[in-house]
Amino acid sequence: MRWVVLALVICLLVGAEAKVGCHVREFYGIAYTIHNPTERHAKMLSWLEQNAPYCKSSDYTVIWNNLSEWAGAADSTYLRSEIVHGYKEALDREKK
Repeated sequence: MRWVVLALVICLLVGAEAKVGCHVREFYGIAYTIHNPTERHAKMLSWLEQNAPYCKSSDYTVIWNNLSEWAGAADSTYLRSEIVHGYKEALDREKK
């Protein structure tokens, strides 16, 4: 029985993928799954913090252009400033 469990665990670990890259669909997925504006704001900020090193300037442009629709009442100057900051960092990375 232990061998069956061990084999299942190994199969799950082999099938697991490390998340690499900026997937904007995850960001707008927050908008359509979390309806409380306070919680949605916190989740969006958390997503930006976790994914900033992987996002390109074009990703930030898509987020900026759709933020009013995606964030709704959770939109804030702080959220927008984080997007601008991430955009500038992405441009610096792309220049190198």
